Amino acid sequence: MRTLVSLVLFAPLSLVACSDTKDPLDGLTAVPDTSGGDTTSGGGTDGPTSSDGGSASMSASGNPATSATSTGDPPDPTGSSATTSASSPGGDPTSATSTTADPGDPYGQARQLCVDTINMYRATIGLPPYQRWSDAETCSDDEAAADAQSGTPHGAFGQCGEFAQNECPGWPSPAEQSLPDCLAQMWAEGPGEDFQMHGHYINMSSTDYTMVACGFADIGGELWMVQNFK
Repeated sequence: MRTLVSLVLFAPLSLVACSDTKDPLDGLTAVPDTSGGDTTSGGGTDGPTSSDGGSASMSASGNPATSATSTGDPPDPTGSSATTSASSPGGDPTSATSTTADPGDPYGQARQLCVDTINMYRATIGLPPYQRWSDAETCSDDEAAADAQSGTPHGAFGQCGEFAQNECPGWPSPAEQSLPDCLAQMWAEGPGEDFQMHGHYINMSSTDYTMVACGFADIGGELWMVQNFK
């Protein structure tokens, strides 16, 4: 039996447990799957401005995804360019090689920044980089748009064939400015066995997944950003 687990981190970095009868943007919510198969739990975070938003994580494994142990303080990803990526998982995470974004994709640079930043963090603990899952990016955009329209993080989870998902709901544009802050909050959770407290970090540092697709949707002036892992 596969168990689906999700959570959302609220800024300013406060986590509040709540029941599944509350708004998923009001804390951490455990939502059982009525199908009797999988079990899903969800939640949300406020962004760094007055608008509601934040980050959320979901894992589709029987147990929380395997993650490596972090050593030392995480790097600051905000200095990373949207067109750079870590050169190797065992090297200096600030050392980067150029990549090229699709000029026809309005979120092309943000997608590469997303993958590069996650891989920069992974490199600090000796993990190999996630591959950019380009084939799922359009679908991930659709998931982000659906979640934004419903106001429910992870509401469309699983539609792209992903096994786990992190989400930054309701952050301000542009993505290149908001995304590093959201990913930094996720990584700052650090390693731990409690998925509700460490789920974002667990998905970002997992050894169970090999790819990540980053999706974006700007609905009503609020930016929703998903990171799908497979």
